[in-house]
Amino acid sequence: MIKVEVVCQKNNNISQIKVWDHAESGEYGFDLVCAGVSSIMIGALNALNELDYPFNYEISPRPLILIEWSGSDEKQEMMKIIYYQLKTIEEQYGNYIKIIEKEEFQ
Repeated sequence: MIKVEVVCQKNNNISQIKVWDHAESGEYGFDLVCAGVSSIMIGALNALNELDYPFNYEISPRPLILIEWSGSDEKQEMMKIIYYQLKTIEEQYGNYIKIIEKEEFQ
């Protein structure tokens, strides 16, 4: 199962999205849930980079993709778009992806 951890600040802004593990919804190379989640995350990294948004990231073969927001509130929409895309997959394929929402304590 793919796990997604979304860390929110008290003002409901998203400070971090971390995605790891495999969906195992199909054979290797034919797992549509993994393909969808991977496309969302890699596309988001490409968009954040192209738009020159302030963010940090980590990618590892574990598999793990981590996006940390370091920008201002007015450009926060991109993190929310990523969240809503992942949430849409969870609504349809809840047996293969789980989103965990956490509140950031400061």
